[in-house]
Amino acid sequence: MNKRLRTSVVVLGLTVLIGGVITVIQSQTFANEIKTEVKVTGDSKTSVTKTETKATDDSNWLSPERKKELTHLAQSKQPHVLLTEHGDFYPVKVPNKFQSDQVANLDNKGEEITTKTKQVILRNFTYEKKEEEN
Repeated sequence: MNKRLRTSVVVLGLTVLIGGVITVIQSQTFANEIKTEVKVTGDSKTSVTKTETKATDDSNWLSPERKKELTHLAQSKQPHVLLTEHGDFYPVKVPNKFQSDQVANLDNKGEEITTKTKQVILRNFTYEKKEEEN
């Protein structure tokens, strides 16, 4: 009798444990997906199930330290190319000398890239427009 009781308690415990795990997985997988909407048409009420996927906010899964680190990396690394409506600007190690009206320093507020711009300065990195070769 003691053996039979122990076996049934173990089986019942495992069943409850597996059921709980399945419930948790389903609630996490299908969270905020299915909503029930009731429409009234004339005298009859009809229940319609409508699936909507809610956009998840992924900003909370990073720790504050990792967010700081990623922000620092994004601001300290030089992009390979600046794509603008007035042309593409490529990074240069040794900048050429241009007149001040042909240089746009985006670190200063109020300066913008124009059609005459040949050089751009962004986060202390220098970019120059590649001349068209015909």
